Amino acid sequence: MTAYEKTVEYILNIPMFAKKMGHENLSALLDRLGHPEEMPHIIHVAGTNGKGSTCKALSSILQRAGYRVGLFTSPHLVSINERIQINGVQISNEDFVDCFEKVKKAFELHPSFFEVLFAMAAVYFNEKQVDYVIYETGMGGRLDATNVVKPELTIITSVSYDHMEYLGNTIEEIAAEKAGIIKKGVPVLYFKRDEVSAGIIEDAAKSLASKVVSVEKSEYIINLLEDKSIDFSLHNRYYSYDHLKIRRTSLYQVENACLAAVAYGMLLGDKACEAALRYGLQDFYWEGRMDEVLPGVYVDGAHNEEAICSYVLTLKKLHGNAGKILVFAAVKDKDYKTMIKRLTSEIVFDKIIVTNVSGSRKASLDRIAGLFEKMTGVAVERYERIPEAMNRAMLLKSESENRNIYCVGSLYLVGEIKKWIEHGRPL
Repeated sequence: MTAYEKTVEYILNIPMFAKKMGHENLSALLDRLGHPEEMPHIIHVAGTNGKGSTCKALSSILQRAGYRVGLFTSPHLVSINERIQINGVQISNEDFVDCFEKVKKAFELHPSFFEVLFAMAAVYFNEKQVDYVIYETGMGGRLDATNVVKPELTIITSVSYDHMEYLGNTIEEIAAEKAGIIKKGVPVLYFKRDEVSAGIIEDAAKSLASKVVSVEKSEYIINLLEDKSIDFSLHNRYYSYDHLKIRRTSLYQVENACLAAVAYGMLLGDKACEAALRYGLQDFYWEGRMDEVLPGVYVDGAHNEEAICSYVLTLKKLHGNAGKILVFAAVKDKDYKTMIKRLTSEIVFDKIIVTNVSGSRKASLDRIAGLFEKMTGVAVERYERIPEAMNRAMLLKSESENRNIYCVGSLYLVGEIKKWIEHGRPL
C-alpha cells in the first residue's frame, strides 16, 4: 500500500463521533497546531438540505471575482480528497498525507473522524494562504467540529427533518441545533422555509446582536427553463438581479444560488462585481445533484422528505415527457417509507428497481421493495449489488426510446454508481 492508501484506510477507520461531546479536545488539538483555523475570511454554512450546493455556488462566484477559495464539504462521493478543495481542485494525495501527518503529531486524546479531516483542511488552507475559506458543517451545527471557527458570515440553508436521532424530533429542536453556529456580531443569512425555524434563527441572531438577512421563495422567480440552463431573477430588499443563469439541473438549486448571490453581496458590499456573480453562477456545478453521469442517466443524493419533494418537482417540470426507470437505495436510519410515498404518489415509473448500498447501514432490500409494491401495486425488481441493478436498468433503457434512468435515495448510491462508471461499468 502507498502512504496515501494507508492514510485513507487509517482515517476511514476512525470512529465517526468523539466519545466526549463538545469542542474541548479539538480546541486543544488546534492549539497545538498553532490555530490554523484562524483565518481572516471564513464563511460557515449549516442546514438540512442545500448547504453543499450553496457552498459550491458561493465558491464559484468568489473565484470569478479573482479570489482563491478553500472549500471544506462532506460527504465525499468517490474520493475522500473531494472534501478539501481550493478553487475546485481537490487536495493532492501528497498534500493529503502531509497534512494528516502534521495533525497526527499533535494528537493527545484521539480526535473523531470529522475532527481529523477538519483539522487537516484548516492546516491545508492556512499553508496555502487562500483568500476565503468556506466550511460546511457535517451535521447539525452547535456541536459540529467546524463550529470552532470565527466566521465573517454565517449561512443557514433550509431546515427540515433529518438526523433526528442526533438533532431532535421537532423542527424547533433541529433549527436550534443549526442556529448554534451563529456567533456574536457575525451577520447571518438564512433561507426562510417556515415561520417556526425562521423564528428560532431570528431570535438566536437577535440575542447575539447579529444582523440577520433572509431569502424566501417569494423573492425569486424562474423565468425560463432552457435546454442547458435555468434563467431566474432575484429581488429582495437588499439585492436585485434579473436573468441570472445556472446549469439545467434540479430546480432546488435556484434556491441555493440565490443564497450564494446574497452572501456574495453581504461579503463584498460595494466591491461585489455583478459580472463575477453571473459568470460564477454559470460555472456552478455540484456533483450528485440531478447529475447526468451518462446520457439519460441521472443521479441525485436526495435522502429525506424535503429533498425528495424538490426532486419530484424537478422530474415533473424538467423531465415530464421522458419515460422513467427508477433505481432506488436508502440507508436504514433514513425515513425511506416517506421518501417512497412521495416518489410514487406523483410520478409513474415504467420500472422500479431497488438495490443496496455497501456497508452496515444498508436497509432491508425486501422491506424497501415491499413498500414500493404496496404503494404502486406493481412488481419491483431487486438486486443486492448496485452494478447488477444498473446493468439491468441500462438494458431496459436500451429497449425503448425516450426513456431515462433516475437514481435516488442516498449519496452513497450516487458514489457507488460513479465508481461503477469509472471502472468501466462491470457486471
